[in-house]
Amino acid sequence: MLEAKAIGRLVADPRIREVTKNETVYKVCEFRLACQQKKDKVDYINATAWRGMGDFIFKNVHKGQKIYISGTLKVPPYDKEKGRAYDPYIIVYNFEFCDNKTKPTQPEPENKAVSASDEELVETLSEDEVFQIT
Repeated sequence: MLEAKAIGRLVADPRIREVTKNETVYKVCEFRLACQQKKDKVDYINATAWRGMGDFIFKNVHKGQKIYISGTLKVPPYDKEKGRAYDPYIIVYNFEFCDNKTKPTQPEPENKAVSASDEELVETLSEDEVFQIT
């Protein structure tokens, strides 16, 4: 697994949805960061956060806020059957607010660390389950 870190501003409000696996429903929060590399160079990073951390990010982080995230870089394989490539993304295990302007309205969740079972869950999901294909 590759460790990934990024600092950037959310390009839109985070979205939250539910994924069902083995009759269990999991919440997943998806968002995108604009990370400025140089004065005229910006990279866009997709990220997902699961369960309690995803719920906390969904409720407390908004478009334009600057945050730091770290986690695992997931590079999905090319899907030959569908002829589709998926963008790499970061599975967020830690995050911090970087703006001084906005403070969280709620305390951070007690158990924001991702357990080993979360890593196993992500590994068992297909890319279609992780990303809603429209």
